[in-house]
Amino acid sequence: MNTTMKSFLSLAGVLLLSSACAATRHETASNPEHSKQAFEMLKSMAGKWHGTATTGAQQFEVDVSYEVVSNGSAVLERLFLGTPHEMITMYHGDGERLLLTHYCSAGNQPRMELVGWNAGAERTASFSFVDATNHPDPAQLVMHDARLTAISEDHFTANWTAWVNGKADHTANFDFRRTQSLGY
Repeated sequence: MNTTMKSFLSLAGVLLLSSACAATRHETASNPEHSKQAFEMLKSMAGKWHGTATTGAQQFEVDVSYEVVSNGSAVLERLFLGTPHEMITMYHGDGERLLLTHYCSAGNQPRMELVGWNAGAERTASFSFVDATNHPDPAQLVMHDARLTAISEDHFTANWTAWVNGKADHTANFDFRRTQSLGY
């Protein structure tokens, strides 16, 4: 076999392996059963919650609410209720994917896709950045990753990681307890 043929076969092998890895990643991120289960977890969080937010050495109290809207096709999250920093996050399906759009007080709107689901005793939904509107400057803070963990029916944690200049800048860690159930 000549050198050109060996190079071609090596390149074809790399491309085939890359395609298989990309297909597996996409299949994991777009697993319809995981998207459905994670969305059901989010719907079960309908209600009002109170807790703490920790970012670095700062810790403060915070309220959040979840509401199932649009005939059950979306979940509306309101973080920092009643404050100038109130933010909205909408969780919704897009075909087989589960997406969130975060309307940030920084003025941008990142979209994230479900990339991980753990259906164990503590159910965890992990989301990762897809794109953002109103984010022309990479030096501007943008939420990039989010993880919500339902510890019990009335207790959950959330971790939101912000990026600046293409790398993780800080993570806000939340710990919430349910104060009112809206029941879905």
